[in-house]
Amino acid sequence: MRGPTQETLLAAYIAASGKRSPFDAAHDAAEFCSLARSLHRLFEAACNTGLTARQEKRAQKLEQKVRSVVERAGLTLNHFNADPRGYPVYVNLPDGSYNTLGGRDHGYGIG
Repeated sequence: MRGPTQETLLAAYIAASGKRSPFDAAHDAAEFCSLARSLHRLFEAACNTGLTARQEKRAQKLEQKVRSVVERAGLTLNHFNADPRGYPVYVNLPDGSYNTLGGRDHGYGIG
């Protein structure tokens, strides 16, 4: 049996903050995970062949969208990770949970 997905866990954290309804929290989590996956694909392309000017502009826009979703959801952005071997986006969750070897200071990776 599979455990909960990142999207489900993230929606639960957003809803638990009390700032968003469960429906809005689920929407924010889905949008956030989708943006993180898009960023990951661009980071892979940057590693493999480099980015075109258009792709660089897209990456900047995606990062800005991630920032707005994180702020709207009541979370804190920890950092972006352009290394395609890891998660593309890390956030700080209210309870300090983490899912990487970096520990609490590194945050919770979404990708």
